Amino acid sequence: MKILLIFTFFLISGPAACFDVIGYSRGSIIIYCYNKLSGNDGYFCKESTNQCVFLESAQRQNSWDHGGRVSLTDFSGHLRVYYRDLSLEDAGTYRCGETGVWNHTVNLRVKTDPCCLGPKTVIGYLGETVTINCNYPEEFQTKNKTFNKQVGPYLSPMISTTDSQKGRFSISDNRRSRFISVRISDVREDDGGVYYCGVWIDGIEVSYLPLYTEIHLQVSASSPSIIIIIILSICVALLLIGGLTLIFFIVILKKRQGIVHLDTQTHTQMPTNQISLTRDQLYLKNLPIYQSFRPNINQSDSVYQSLKPDINQSDSVYQSLGSKTNQSNSVYQTLSPNTSQSDSFYLSLNPHMNP
Repeated sequence: MKILLIFTFFLISGPAACFDVIGYSRGSIIIYCYNKLSGNDGYFCKESTNQCVFLESAQRQNSWDHGGRVSLTDFSGHLRVYYRDLSLEDAGTYRCGETGVWNHTVNLRVKTDPCCLGPKTVIGYLGETVTINCNYPEEFQTKNKTFNKQVGPYLSPMISTTDSQKGRFSISDNRRSRFISVRISDVREDDGGVYYCGVWIDGIEVSYLPLYTEIHLQVSASSPSIIIIIILSICVALLLIGGLTLIFFIVILKKRQGIVHLDTQTHTQMPTNQISLTRDQLYLKNLPIYQSFRPNINQSDSVYQSLKPDINQSDSVYQSLGSKTNQSNSVYQTLSPNTSQSDSFYLSLNPHMNP
């Protein structure tokens, strides 16, 4: 009965113009029905099923079980319809208006496009800049693009292509490649949340905002690039320390090998005279020592020397050892004065000495 009354009010309010609105599968759409609300109940109805959603749902029970996907709000005295999570089955004719006062007919077309394939996740890092790219359908190439954030049940516009810079947000439109780039500088914790890329289609009686891409922005405390830089710095430091340590040990090893090689070369290249001298000394040490002495001579480590001053001693020596001479700690030499002793050595030993 209530639905019948509503359609009766449609006829009373006069003929309604039909407006085409375009939405995308897995996206959302916001429809603005312009006309001042006079205090009567606002509504949004689907004609094919005669199901309606009312602005004052507390006063009038909704007949449309939409699963929470449709909501109506009073937007500056006008009726705003928020239709979420669209599917191809949602296409059709709808009516928006105020009971018994005015209404607009809306033809909703739901499309699919490779640019709009559902939600995607973007990660931003505190204090850094995050860039979010959104592709858009070709039919919206010349339209005004918007970037919006979900705040509770409402959608808050953050920036649009009419303003290239707005606070920490900036936006650019690459029409040739058909995508927008939104940059958020100095990312903060409260920047996290759900965002929507959309296109504003302005009209006189009906305007709409198709939200074709949903973005979930997650804010993280630390950037992986910083972690990678720290890890690389530690690795480089360890490599440098290891390399320097290896070089140090190589230098020490070469020095030790040089000393050993020098000692070997020194022993190998010893002069012949030193070797001969060493061998002679060893030979002399092994020779027996013979002493000739008279039995009556006390030769306790002694030599007795007698030098006659008148003897011409030109490089000659004459030694005489007497049998009865006490030669304690002395040298006894007899130099014959008349003997020419040029470069000769004459040694006289008593033949009766028993060696």
